[in-house]
Amino acid sequence: MIISILGIIAVQGYWIYSAWKNKEKEFSLAVQQSLQVVSKEVQERELSDYISAYEKIIDNKGNPSESKYEDIFLFLDEDKPNNLISYYTYSILEEAYNISPYLDPKLGEIPSEVKDYKSVRNTMIIKKENVFDRTNNLPSSIERIKTVDRINVYNQALRDRFMNYSMNLPIHKRINIDELDQLLTREFNEKDIQTPYEFVIYNEGLSTKIKSNNYEEEQKGYRYSTPILLNEDGNSPYELVVSFPQKDEFVFSSILGIGGLTMFLTVFIVLVSMSALYQIIRQKKISEIKTDFINNMSHEFKTPIATINLALDAISNPKTLGAPDRILQYLGMIREENSRMLSQVENVLRISQLERSNEPIQKEVVDLSDIIHESIAHIRLILDDNQGSIKTYFKAKNTLFWGNESHFTNVVVNLLDNAIKYCETAPKVKIYTENENQNLILHIEDNGIGMSPSTQHKIFEKFYRETSGNIHNVKGHGLGLAYVKKIVDLHKGTISIESKKGKGTQFTITLPQKEKYHS
Repeated sequence: MIISILGIIAVQGYWIYSAWKNKEKEFSLAVQQSLQVVSKEVQERELSDYISAYEKIIDNKGNPSESKYEDIFLFLDEDKPNNLISYYTYSILEEAYNISPYLDPKLGEIPSEVKDYKSVRNTMIIKKENVFDRTNNLPSSIERIKTVDRINVYNQALRDRFMNYSMNLPIHKRINIDELDQLLTREFNEKDIQTPYEFVIYNEGLSTKIKSNNYEEEQKGYRYSTPILLNEDGNSPYELVVSFPQKDEFVFSSILGIGGLTMFLTVFIVLVSMSALYQIIRQKKISEIKTDFINNMSHEFKTPIATINLALDAISNPKTLGAPDRILQYLGMIREENSRMLSQVENVLRISQLERSNEPIQKEVVDLSDIIHESIAHIRLILDDNQGSIKTYFKAKNTLFWGNESHFTNVVVNLLDNAIKYCETAPKVKIYTENENQNLILHIEDNGIGMSPSTQHKIFEKFYRETSGNIHNVKGHGLGLAYVKKIVDLHKGTISIESKKGKGTQFTITLPQKEKYHS
């Protein structure tokens, strides 16, 4: 499962990375295409402006002073099924206009003779039997088609030597900043590039006056460039550079939707898998704890049962029947072992009942001092048997609280019993009470074996014991402190623990006293 999760994460990560790179390539390609279109359109617009100026001059002059054909081409095509022959001719018509020399603001000095060039195409279709009839004047057998067009802008500009002239003009007289900005915006919008940009035109590595308002020499972001205003050789000292300060954010936003969904599903799968793993480990741990509990319970019952059986065998012995003192002794042993088993069963039933019951425990006004004295009386014999001692320090002026005397007595008895059992030397227990911020506080401190930090985090879990199996030095079921925690919670109190391995343990119980006492 873990390998599968790692594989899914790796595949999704690679997919997102690949999608990012593909979007970056698409972005770069779209920007480069847009810059090339803008560069071409800027140059065509400039040529168109100059050609328009020449055309105005020619239109003002009217008829040309001289015209002649240059570069005449002839093509022949024979249509045998229809008995027709087609003649195609293509030529360039040169028309010269004599004008007075003057200075044009766009074109500079205009020469005294301006020439216009047109392409002329002729088509003549005749019947094959009339091929030698040079007159070809029969309307039914002759069809003439003649068209006259301007030569394309580029060739006409070359003939007017526009290129050589324009290269001598400064760049700010050839390109308008607002027009260039509009062209870039239009092309980027068509390519769906919706992110801020800055532009500048460089002349052989040096920035010119043609730049956007917020452009800086140390412009942040990715930069794209293309040559602009090419000469007749296809070269140019000028370079149009556009930078995108927020390119990464724009590219990321384009894959954010599907990428975010993919990441969400991946995280969801990881969380579900982790939850499943947690449940598997938790169930395995619970199974081990329950097995340990059954083993401990069996061991706890095995000794009293064996003792009772031995006592019964001894009582049934004819020699014992004549000794009443010995019979009473054996009966006392049976009663003691029976009480011991009953106590174990009650502990299990008590915690089970608390877990299943939805009814709150019965509460009344009780005195913590009385509970402490009663609890000490319960464990006095065990304490004396272990040569231990208990010291009390009642610093609390108000020891009354709203609670259940029976259950809370069991809480104190459990804590005192643990203080005695989990001590490798003579137990020395200290009990403190105090009042603080309308709370009643109980401290129970011992000099026992202490607990590690990991044990302290789990000590209040049901069935938990620091070691497992039947190797405990002290037998138990791991229910005592779970019961203590449950009862303290039902009293709306808190319990905390401070312990160091080999240094002893201190339990602190805090109970609220702000509730109204009801009889």
